[in-house]
Amino acid sequence: AYLGGLVGFDVAALGRIRLNSDYPTDWAQYDAGMKVLKQKDCYYTGKNGDGNYVCDGTEGATGITEVTLKTRGGEGKNTFDLRAGLGMFAAGMISSSDEDDVLPTSYTGFDLDARLGGTRIEYAWINGVKNHNDSSVQDISAKPNYSSHYDYTQLGHEDDLKIDYVHSLGLSRKFGGLLLEAAASDAPEYLRRYMISADYILPFNKRENLQLKAQFYQNHNYGDVWELEKEIYPGKFGDIPDHTRLSTYTIAWTESLFNSTAWTVALHHTRIGEGGFSYGIGNVKGVLKNEGQGNYQSMRRSNEQVWAVENTLDFSHSRNPWLKGFEVKYGFHYGMYYQEDAREGSSGGAIGDTHESEHAITAKYVVRKGTLKGLSVNLQQAFVDDEGNKFGQGKINQTKFDISYTMPLM
Repeated sequence: AYLGGLVGFDVAALGRIRLNSDYPTDWAQYDAGMKVLKQKDCYYTGKNGDGNYVCDGTEGATGITEVTLKTRGGEGKNTFDLRAGLGMFAAGMISSSDEDDVLPTSYTGFDLDARLGGTRIEYAWINGVKNHNDSSVQDISAKPNYSSHYDYTQLGHEDDLKIDYVHSLGLSRKFGGLLLEAAASDAPEYLRRYMISADYILPFNKRENLQLKAQFYQNHNYGDVWELEKEIYPGKFGDIPDHTRLSTYTIAWTESLFNSTAWTVALHHTRIGEGGFSYGIGNVKGVLKNEGQGNYQSMRRSNEQVWAVENTLDFSHSRNPWLKGFEVKYGFHYGMYYQEDAREGSSGGAIGDTHESEHAITAKYVVRKGTLKGLSVNLQQAFVDDEGNKFGQGKINQTKFDISYTMPLM
């Protein structure tokens, strides 16, 4: 809400209750699919970073998720929006949620979204994290912060792994059919991230076009917090290089079918550097748009190359009003990488060059008219075959289904 059109505030709270949450194995790894309920009775199963953090149960939770002051100003092509307090801030390479999150994460800090002529400038600065299961704001930490549940590190290094703040700047501008983007983020003494992207669409008519897109990401770990993390978790971080990269390229053709349906065929190629590629900044969510990722597999292993082909039917221009919100996509994703043999009972030797593949099917529908306007349905199906799975269980079928309804109050 805005008062007088210039200054306003947002307040939000969230509550969850437990209806049923039995684990098939009587325990579950922390945050392993439990995106809504708070996990409890948690404990660590190993020493010196070698082991799992598991929980025996779940419970409901309530809490404030947003108390934000905001202001806006400017006119025409020069405007700005500024928010500060506790809120879901996102800008540049900092996000508040990703597509697998049921609920977003709140931060303390501020974000700015400004437009100067044709240039968009985004900036965010945050110094605290409040996950939907946290009872209070937590420190930014190199490791996900489990202080509201249990001491994850078991080593007394919580203060040493603390990050004072994270900030990120993003710039974007369109030049006709060309969109250029650049962004950078920094967590002092821990991680810097950079991104550049070029996306060009060459239209041939109203619904037929050619798209060419290229992205490049780099992560640069540095400083005392990073060196300590390598020291206390040598099995996971000891051999990871300080620099790692990810690049992805896309060529896509969109064709009009029956003068009402858009059919897009896209080819993607992704290359990942040494050490794999992560996009989180400790317990702060990062941004990564990996065109080669499937519905299940992230396709971001060390030294992996990924090829993907996707077919999309978009009915948004259909003459049938009930088909206008329907979209269906099929993608085949194939990745090649090198895998050490870490399967149970093995001698730890090398499997060598191996592969992973996925058939990904997505169907989305948004009702755009009538009494159910605002209702959305999303179905994702994945058929995965990972030859290099470390436990020899490479065939996985996963189904995701969500439904939501947006109701206007005023």
